[in-house]
Amino acid sequence: MSQTQTPLLLVLALVFSCTFSVVGQKGMSNPNLKELPIVLSWDNDGARITVKTDETQSGNLLEMTPFRYLDQIGNDLIRVASGSGNTPVIIDLSEYYGMTEISENPDEGNPKINVHMPKLTLANYNEPNSFILELKNFSRTNTEATKQIFLFRGLDVFYVGTDDCAKLSALQNRIIVDVEKCDVKHLLLKGGILELEDVEEKIPNLCRKYNDRYFSQETSDAFVCLADCRKEDPNAYKNLRHSRSLITKYNITDFEDAPISYLGNMLITKKGVGLNLKTEFMANAALKKKAKGKGKKVSYNPYDRYKFFPWYEFINLSFTKYVDENQLLIRDPYNNSYIYNSKVHFSNVELIQFFNELKALISARVNTKS
Repeated sequence: MSQTQTPLLLVLALVFSCTFSVVGQKGMSNPNLKELPIVLSWDNDGARITVKTDETQSGNLLEMTPFRYLDQIGNDLIRVASGSGNTPVIIDLSEYYGMTEISENPDEGNPKINVHMPKLTLANYNEPNSFILELKNFSRTNTEATKQIFLFRGLDVFYVGTDDCAKLSALQNRIIVDVEKCDVKHLLLKGGILELEDVEEKIPNLCRKYNDRYFSQETSDAFVCLADCRKEDPNAYKNLRHSRSLITKYNITDFEDAPISYLGNMLITKKGVGLNLKTEFMANAALKKKAKGKGKKVSYNPYDRYKFFPWYEFINLSFTKYVDENQLLIRDPYNNSYIYNSKVHFSNVELIQFFNELKALISARVNTKS
């Protein structure tokens, strides 16, 4: 697994009691994900990092580097004092998930989860294989304990569980959880790493399956699998130029990524899916009016936004029919929504089936060390 591989982001909303059993749920649960071996909790004085062990895990997983805001209480609990400001608590699971080599000395025990805080606070912690979690308004009495930032390293997959009362928002790999109105004081975390070695074979096979099933024109295919662009193919040059144009539109610049297939203005690469979308306009206000029964429809901007969904975002999307047989509605767990016009070759029902199969294909390749 490369250290520079794009993370896969997944956000689940769950509630659990002190025994970590699920009480309620918000968002979409992915059956391929398992809980991380740690749980975040808090009180008015600060946050806590607790080891969550089961029959297959031993205790003493936490390894803390001393810092003035960190206090290790036994092997299974670290308390984060309030007042750290924007200095993140770095929870590094790279060793735990095998992304970094560990010592061969048997006396050093099992792989550890390393917890520390940087001596200098950087402006941007957007790193490969990492996610930022910002916990807001968790104290009702201590003005210094209104925000705590955590940086999780060594993950492609990250799902945050909390109560329905929490406000969730996200931008790329940064998740903000506002728990001001929550009585439940725990977060349940899920995650893992991706093993995508075979997707450049599996995705074209899935595309061909839908070409054979639904597309009847004998002279061409709907999905164009770029691995099939041979020199003897008269359309090879045109196909490659089109894929390069899509890469430019979706601003895909990662040198490790590679285009696999495209369908009109949809591009599938080794690291995600790019789509030409309508974006929601004044979404919150429109949805509130609709919820009150006034019959107001959500408005969408023109088809002028090219958005790339890395696997950590795509795997968490839901797809439903919208208005007619061509348009489909795409939602994420943060109340963001988009409209995609599927009139190219496939109906929205057929394309929804394809997207769901693609999600299942990728999520089955999450290694959760279970």
